[in-house]
Parts: sequence; structure tokens; C-alpha cells
Amino acid sequence: MELVLVVSSVLLWIAVLFNLLLTIAIIRRGSARQSGFDMANVPTLEIGSQAPDFTAQTLDGKTLTLADYAGKPVVFVFISPTCRPCINKLPALHVAGQEAEQFGIELILVNTANRTQTEAFVKEHEIMLPVLLAPRESNPFMEDYKAVGTPFYCFVDGQKKVQSTGFLDTNLTHFIEEWVAT
Repeated sequence: MELVLVVSSVLLWIAVLFNLLLTIAIIRRGSARQSGFDMANVPTLEIGSQAPDFTAQTLDGKTLTLADYAGKPVVFVFISPTCRPCINKLPALHVAGQEAEQFGIELILVNTANRTQTEAFVKEHEIMLPVLLAPRESNPFMEDYKAVGTPFYCFVDGQKKVQSTGFLDTNLTHFIEEWVAT
């Protein structure tokens, strides 16, 4: 009987150690992927290329296209109500929108959710920036701009040319400096 208990205890410890090693390997692999994420490997719009046309609606039902922004630089920031980094960046985006406006650049939030979710999101977070509705499942805006996730931005100059694109990081100041410099 003692032999059975000893063998089962040893087997249990082997299983626990194997599980622990497997968990550590998974965590390391996930960390390596996150830290190794490189925008160079993500297909984006080519800098200097013509920005794709789009159709989207404002919260008051007005339909807008890229032509509505002709002659003025604009930054489209793709967000989602379920995106925690998007929500965390909202205060900084409000400040960035005000700063960009001083340089004649308009910052537009492109919400990838439906109207009901977007309206609730705007109300809950007291969003004062312009918002366009482009539900991901029915509007190709995000796909056409090669926004592979959120929060993702695309800076288009007054001639409708793509100037920069990518994920927003925690420091939006350098983005504004970049946008103003172009």
C-alpha cells in the first residue's frame, strides 16, 4: 500500500512540474510575441499614396466621404468601445485633438461598432471629438485603411495623401509633432 502512495505521489509531482514548465513556456512565448511586434511586418497603406475613399456617417446621420476633408489634413483614429487601450487613450486623444486643431489638423475618431454601441460609448466617455460610424462588419473603412486593430491611426494631408499610419502608443505628443512637421 505504501508503494502505491509513493508512486502516485511521484507521478503527481511529475505532472505538476510538467504543467509548470509548460505554463512558463507559454508565458515566455506570449511575451516574446508582444515585445517582438514590429509594424514593419504589418501591411499598411504606403506613405505618399492616395488615401482610399470611404463612406461613413456622423452620429447625427450625415454621410461623409474623404472628399469632405479635401484641402485640410486629417487624422483618422480607429477605435472600438471594447478596446481597453482605446478607452485608456481617450483623455490623451482629447488633448491631442485640441493641439492638432491649433495647427489646422482635424482628429476624427472612427468607431468600428454599431450606432447604438457608439452612441453609448460617446455618452459614457463624454467624447467631444468628431466621431464617424464605420461598423466593422458592414463598412470597409477600417479594412481599406489597413487598420489591423485598434487604436490605429492614419494621417492624411490636405491633398489626400497618406503621411503616416500605425498603432497609437502611450505618448501621443510625438504623433502631434510628426503630424505638424508634415
